[in-house]
Amino acid sequence: MPDSPTSPIDTQDSAALTPVERVVNTFIEPSKTFQDIKRNRSWWLPFVILAVLGWIFCFTAVQHVGWENLTTNVLKSQPRNAERLDKATPAQAAQMLSITKGFMEGFMIGTPAVILIFNAFFALLLWGGFAFLLGGTTTYAEMFTVAIFAALPNALNSIISIVTLFVAEPQTYNLNLPSPSNLAYFLSPDAPHWLIVLGTSLDVFSLWSLVLAGFGAAIVSRVKPARGILLVIVVWIVFVLIKTGIAAA
Repeated sequence: MPDSPTSPIDTQDSAALTPVERVVNTFIEPSKTFQDIKRNRSWWLPFVILAVLGWIFCFTAVQHVGWENLTTNVLKSQPRNAERLDKATPAQAAQMLSITKGFMEGFMIGTPAVILIFNAFFALLLWGGFAFLLGGTTTYAEMFTVAIFAALPNALNSIISIVTLFVAEPQTYNLNLPSPSNLAYFLSPDAPHWLIVLGTSLDVFSLWSLVLAGFGAAIVSRVKPARGILLVIVVWIVFVLIKTGIAAA
């Protein structure tokens, strides 16, 4: 059941925030940002921040590491692709690298679209979970705004990833592990693939974003924050277990 109208998370008396204040408060006082979403569902500023930093990271990676190292290391990070690459003729290897480069170029150029698509899907999950499972009062548009703001810790990860690029060895840099924010970054490349997949999921900034999403969605939908965070974390655990199981198969 949703919280009563007299709940402390009621937003009617909250002071209006500027776009910059909403971004800053996401890190230092997130309740104010998420309360303000009931007043204004604008999400353009965090989206621009995420997209621009994503582009800067991609540009820096290409300039500092180079396409050959990026594509080769990404392929070798996947056991099946690494085996295929080792057994391939020079022509086949060149084709694999060319196809991989094409996908990576499209992903990098389309960073803003990737951000929108991912958060649109995540917002759909939030909306379903909080509006129907937890009985909250919210809309999809509000959950989409929550998802975008909750993704802001990834902007910090982009900055750390850019710094990491300049201290990492280009010949071994793996774009799938861009920064030391997760356990997999510190594992040996020879570690079991399922362990690397699990370690990738144990990412400081991803977990921060998940907690923010649960907390923010709870405030916006007027349910207890503890229930909201618990729901998001439980779904995340199930997803990680499935992903790890597939990698171990």
